[in-house]
Amino acid sequence: MIKYIKEYRFYIILFLFLLIPVIALDTSTRSPRTYRFYDRIIVALTSPLQTAITWSLDQIFSSFNNYLYLWHTRKDNSLLLEENRRLLKAISNLKEAQQENIRLRKLLNFQDAFQLETVVSARVIAKDVSTEFRAIRIDRGENSGIRKDMPVLTNEGIVGRILRTSHNTSDVLTIVDPLSAVDAIDERSRAHGVVEGYTEESSQFKFTLRTDDIQPGDILISAGQGGIFPKGVPVGTVSKVNKKRFGITQEVEVHPSVNFARLEEVLIVKPMIAAPDTYGGSRD
Repeated sequence: MIKYIKEYRFYIILFLFLLIPVIALDTSTRSPRTYRFYDRIIVALTSPLQTAITWSLDQIFSSFNNYLYLWHTRKDNSLLLEENRRLLKAISNLKEAQQENIRLRKLLNFQDAFQLETVVSARVIAKDVSTEFRAIRIDRGENSGIRKDMPVLTNEGIVGRILRTSHNTSDVLTIVDPLSAVDAIDERSRAHGVVEGYTEESSQFKFTLRTDDIQPGDILISAGQGGIFPKGVPVGTVSKVNKKRFGITQEVEVHPSVNFARLEEVLIVKPMIAAPDTYGGSRD
């Protein structure tokens, strides 16, 4: 018997699979009260299988729907991130434009205050890192009418003078360079001297008499002598005074008015125009 079952098991299983739908169809066409004993057996045998199949299909469809949802969510997130980057870039550009407008407005106010009739605005495009000069490079040159020794200013004060030019760029020798010299006076006491470059962040107020009244915090302005810089433009602030016990001079250290680390725009003056004694009105 077992031998025949093993030999014909394929046909037996096929018969059972064909019989189950027929019996299930038969049971579905009559009232539950008319279930026969074999109906109950078939229902009992097929219910777990149907439940498992239904649960599996639900899980498959649920996973597929979740995958589609996550795929769309990821796509939306990518679009939102790209939009966020674009908006942040736009905000950054607007802030930069706003800061640039503020700096340019200050330069225009500076030009009006010192009656500088002919000026050329320029951008700082490089800084000289060599030990020979403490200079900066601007994006204006001979094609813009820039010539050697023209004064270079900003709203904060004197930057330096044109050292050399090319067709489209110029190098500016800053007032912190040892070769730089600016005739200056103490705005408070009117003591006269020459501001020369000393270090990358400071200058010296030289040739001042030991008896001159110079104190830390005093503002030095250009004297208008030498034929380069307009008169009355801020040069720096006295940071340290060392009066020697002997001698006729004193050592005066000056902190430049211009912050060279943040310098971005400058004005080149041509020709030199006389300016008021004070910058932006009277000082206490």
